[in-house]
Amino acid sequence: MKNFFTAALITTAALCTLDAVSALGAKAEHINGYEVIVVDSGSYSEADSITVWGPAGVESISVTCAPFDWKSRGANTVDFVDSIARSWCF
Repeated sequence: MKNFFTAALITTAALCTLDAVSALGAKAEHINGYEVIVVDSGSYSEADSITVWGPAGVESISVTCAPFDWKSRGANTVDFVDSIARSWCF
């Protein structure tokens, strides 16, 4: 019974997250085989927000494509984050 309630809580949280993401104009995509949520600024010179479920957990990336620059928060490697940002921009 405990597992049922845990699963129900996780499902409810995921649905709330999807509602919040939709309200922000975000879209779910895949980059390099990883599930990501992207909030696209609509401009190469404005920052886009990417949330990716990477090998070391969730990573929040802010990336500007022109000029190329990114910042992130999470436990994934610099190489991993750079590959996600580059794949998004180029």
